[in-house]
Amino acid sequence: MFLKHAKTVTAALAVAVAATAASAEVKMIMSNDNNNKGLKGQTFDYLVAQLEERLGDKIDVEMHHGGTLFDQQSQIQGLQLGGTHIISPTAGIYSSVNPKVAALQLPFLLNTPEKIQAAVADPVVRDAIMPGLNNQNIEVVAVWMNGPRDLGYKAQKPILLPTDAEGLKVRVQSAPIFVKTWEAIGANPVGINWSEAPTALQQGVIDGGEVTPNSWRGSSTYQFVDHITMTDHQYSFYLVGANKQWWDGIPAAEKTEINAALTAATEWNMAKNVEINGAAAEFIASEGVGVHYLTEEQRAVWAEAMKPVWQELGNELVGDEVMDRLKEIAGVS
Repeated sequence: MFLKHAKTVTAALAVAVAATAASAEVKMIMSNDNNNKGLKGQTFDYLVAQLEERLGDKIDVEMHHGGTLFDQQSQIQGLQLGGTHIISPTAGIYSSVNPKVAALQLPFLLNTPEKIQAAVADPVVRDAIMPGLNNQNIEVVAVWMNGPRDLGYKAQKPILLPTDAEGLKVRVQSAPIFVKTWEAIGANPVGINWSEAPTALQQGVIDGGEVTPNSWRGSSTYQFVDHITMTDHQYSFYLVGANKQWWDGIPAAEKTEINAALTAATEWNMAKNVEINGAAAEFIASEGVGVHYLTEEQRAVWAEAMKPVWQELGNELVGDEVMDRLKEIAGVS
């Protein structure tokens, strides 16, 4: 009797859940290629809370963390085909469908959250880059920060100059902006998913990687390196992309609230990124990893060594006018 009653209750709950999902005005599937502990995962969770608070039963949100739905390599196609509605990859990942995006993540150019937000909002920059994403069924709906990308590695002594990194097998995301940045200084970039980095480090497939302090800590990968040099060679950020067909079909009232939730999540992310990355660097140092900060002179050497990438993935991709505008926003010549 109890089993029969339990089956009846379970069936009733399933019907109720299905009815709730069916009654929602908007079905939203979000895919996070990273863990839920880092800044991006926390921002996604903040967005979910905002959506549910603002829209209640008018929205049915399905959140997938840790690359369980789509990983770094498959998420763009997953978005285009509608397998997910919202993703938030590092900007350079979009270069697989629109190479011009690489100009937004050139090394030692847009090096603060404010400069990045200004560049993405700038009409000259947007007109050069965003149509190439729209044509691929992608609508950029927000920009989230990740933090400065820093080099972690296994070695007896710290890497303080680009020449120290020659021949180093560095894990990077499989996008030209990351590969060519490290090739410029004679390192050997290896494109693999970040989730594979711990095993790759232990097996000697790579000697190190270059991600933000919150990513080093959130994934616990700092445990597999001896040093982290705060190169800050790129300020990593995420372009929050929506499936354009899905986005265009959202009713106006609900889209207003979704945009408000995205704005709130973006403001939270902007306020937290410096704090979270700073705390992560301090924690990693307290765990015994050598954390090294460059002098201004050392940083200038890194910037000069990586600057040739500007021509190939900047001027040649987006043109001199856009590059001049990016330099103006960045305050560099």
